[in-house]
Amino acid sequence: MIRISSLDEPFLEFGGGIRHTDIRFGLMDYGPFDAGLEGAPQRVRVGVVGSPETIDGTVAWLDACKTGLPAKKSKQPNLFPRFPGLGPEGAFRCDFSWPSELQRTLLPLETEKLIRISDHADAIRQIVALIAAEVRHLADSNTRPDVVLVALPLGVVERVVNKRVAAESQHENTSEEEETSAAAVDFRALLKAACMAVRLPIQVLWPTTYDSSLKISRKLKIANNRRVQDDATRAWNLLTATYYKANGLPWRLVRDPKALRTSYVGVSFYKSADGDAIHTSTAQMFDERGEGLILRGGRATESKEDRRPHLSEQDAYALLSHSLAVFYKTHGHYPARVVMHKTSNFNDDEISGFDQALTERNIDIGDFSYIGKTMTRLYRQGRYPPLRGTLIRFSKDEAALYCRGSVDFFKTYPGMYVPRPLHIRCQKLAQPLKYIAEETLALTKMNWNNTQFDNGFPITISAARHVGEILKYVDASQEIAPRYSFYM
Repeated sequence: MIRISSLDEPFLEFGGGIRHTDIRFGLMDYGPFDAGLEGAPQRVRVGVVGSPETIDGTVAWLDACKTGLPAKKSKQPNLFPRFPGLGPEGAFRCDFSWPSELQRTLLPLETEKLIRISDHADAIRQIVALIAAEVRHLADSNTRPDVVLVALPLGVVERVVNKRVAAESQHENTSEEEETSAAAVDFRALLKAACMAVRLPIQVLWPTTYDSSLKISRKLKIANNRRVQDDATRAWNLLTATYYKANGLPWRLVRDPKALRTSYVGVSFYKSADGDAIHTSTAQMFDERGEGLILRGGRATESKEDRRPHLSEQDAYALLSHSLAVFYKTHGHYPARVVMHKTSNFNDDEISGFDQALTERNIDIGDFSYIGKTMTRLYRQGRYPPLRGTLIRFSKDEAALYCRGSVDFFKTYPGMYVPRPLHIRCQKLAQPLKYIAEETLALTKMNWNNTQFDNGFPITISAARHVGEILKYVDASQEIAPRYSFYM
């Protein structure tokens, strides 16, 4: 029998441990979770790499953000709040600076020369090499920045734009297979991989970030739907991501003190850059604080039964065993419970390998769930789709969950497309299905690139995609950055 219910919107913890359901109002009213705590950023030093024009535009826009930006005029004020500014009384309760010595200029003549290279892949690689060299210079400077904003010139954006941009803007209706089959060379991913070696996180900016009136002509029709957000929303998203990349902790999941200490692990897959092999994109481990630890896994093979990638028993054991070892090194203890999310079904070999890794650490509680999209949909009277948090239970271990949908707090449906619910199939179930669904819904709010909290996937899965896109360009012999901030 199908059962339909509605889950409450999960709370998050902000400064002083005070809770709120909305990210922007939580930061505005209470500051980031780590405000006043040891290790929290006191000043975020921002580097900027770009052309003379994009550096000037970015710096002028950051200066405007510093004093605050007004809310967009709207009938949904909770969806478009003002940006309260930076500094001790601002959203992050710390200072931000972008001094001229942390600005590196891309010479226009050199950039134009690379833009005119006829071979698309070669043009992308050479533009990446040019930008990465400037980021490396900042990394080696005496006043090393915490984060670098890469302000792309308009010509570079138009030269390197590809299907990946369209996939990211329309990810709500994009499958994992479509993600992995995107353009052969992904500019953003290649640039992130190139900068990983110097351990300096970057944030890529288009000129429309500081000038929403700009029009970017794109040859790819699929990319023409990209919308420019209002000024305050762009500030919220960019500067929240910047704070997190500077080792700040904007918010965390609410943790019931009576609940078991849990580690959340996402496993996904990506193809090698030459397209010949399928690898695990890693295990992405997240705790309640949202600290992401990235681990590269072994090679996966495509099953003849379901045509999906899977791990051998040995590789499944090695992946989770290594993940738990890193968790212990970071926290000084093992978790009492492990939640695993995977973008393909768990087969018998994978379950056996993961179980063995848990047993060796005396971890008795594990929940393994396949997370994907389903074509199952509900329809309600009126103009708006079902509420976010709507849960459709098909059995004791299988359900559909609307992580995108109408939101009471916003008084509207904030999406562009008809939402598709998540398909949750619990293949190892220690907690009730409703508890698993509530947890999954909460994990959708742990995306530090987007302060509008109705993300379509839990961070375990969305992180897996970003990580896989980048690791395909990182040589197997190179040590990867362990923190998620280098991949987002």
